[in-house]
Amino acid sequence: MGNLLGSRGLRVSIFEKQPEIYDLPRAVHFDGEVMRLFQSARLADAVRPMTRTNPGMLFKDDAGKTLVDWSRDVEIGPMGWHESYRFHQPDLEGLLREGLHRFPDVKLLTGVSVQSLSQDNNGVSVLTQNSEERARFAVICDGAGSTFRGHVADAFCDLGFEERWLVADVILKRDRPDLGDYSIQHCNANAPATYVRGVGRRRRWECRIAEDDPDKFDPDETWARLARWITPQDATLERSAVYTFRSRIADNWRKERTFLAGDVAHQMPPFMGQGMCAGLRDAGNLAWKLACVCNGADARILDSYQSERDPNARAFIKRSVKLGQLINQTVQGRKPKGKMISIWPTLGPGLGVDDPLAGQLVPQIGRFDDAAPNGFYALVRHPLELPIPEVVDAKDWLEANDTFGVIVRPDFYALASARDKDGFIAGVHSHSKLIQTTPARRFAAH
Repeated sequence: MGNLLGSRGLRVSIFEKQPEIYDLPRAVHFDGEVMRLFQSARLADAVRPMTRTNPGMLFKDDAGKTLVDWSRDVEIGPMGWHESYRFHQPDLEGLLREGLHRFPDVKLLTGVSVQSLSQDNNGVSVLTQNSEERARFAVICDGAGSTFRGHVADAFCDLGFEERWLVADVILKRDRPDLGDYSIQHCNANAPATYVRGVGRRRRWECRIAEDDPDKFDPDETWARLARWITPQDATLERSAVYTFRSRIADNWRKERTFLAGDVAHQMPPFMGQGMCAGLRDAGNLAWKLACVCNGADARILDSYQSERDPNARAFIKRSVKLGQLINQTVQGRKPKGKMISIWPTLGPGLGVDDPLAGQLVPQIGRFDDAAPNGFYALVRHPLELPIPEVVDAKDWLEANDTFGVIVRPDFYALASARDKDGFIAGVHSHSKLIQTTPARRFAAH
């Protein structure tokens, strides 16, 4: 959020209570849409070398038979990037923090705890142990165990999945090619488990635990759970932790000038690797709208944040829950279910609500997102003299969607479309104020 807002010239203060980056693995996966967000922050080329392209996920029974094949294309996909990446979160966080140095008006205040937050008609006050700051808006991103969620949300909607799992991260001492590059979901009613191949020699296992199991496992107990796959002779145990996997979403994501984003607003089981991705999509949706309003646009566009993002996040949560239910089944002997196709949920109603393509994720042709100064551009069947950049290399996608052209928003979703040239030109002009008040992105060398 800091990088995206800073790139549009906003003054931003980020309050982080931890003095240093948490140095152990947490999230390990993001997808091509998220890499596209890093691209919009001009960080993708630095992120790419620290990742590993992920070939996908297999769901297997106890006999090793593949029940569901969720292979991901290892070639460049429709987002202009690979479909799936593995990464080490401390490395990514370090890069994001380095990116903030490009923006003189963005302050990262580490080791600073927010004591209180209040708002009035003119802005938001944030009180820390050191100072009080005023801002036009505040975004609460303090995670699943949030201290400040109650300033915005009244309750959670529970989507029906809550289980405790042991998560163990190891670093191999020697190569184990037999473990493979695919993520493996071991489907079993009594002992479901997940294997994840990380970057370098990092590997992860997740094992569901029973109600009477402890909240903390010592190393010997952890190795006992991993014994069917790996031993202390093979690897060093980096950490083990018990997590409660939940599926829930906050009822409110905004209260006046204060917003929720990330795990504070929604949580999902990790079986699709979409938890962090959903939070980054929140940032992608909200940042350009905040910048637009700070630049003079109608503040009512902020009403579209939750209405658009909630259904999209909810779709990922529901699919993750279904996959968790599959993993928790005894399925040996059942017929394979075939291949699984990645989902690209549309946004809920918001901007461009009356348009049939509004809210659909639009593919990226080459790296054309970079050519749009403020993020808006058009996919058209043939060149026009528009006030925004044009791409004419997406005719197949336009034909498949029975449209002449589509306006792409800064978060890569369709704003508006039309089946004919005149209707499309009229649509561009009708959204001209929104487009014109969205600040251009600027990046200082660092």
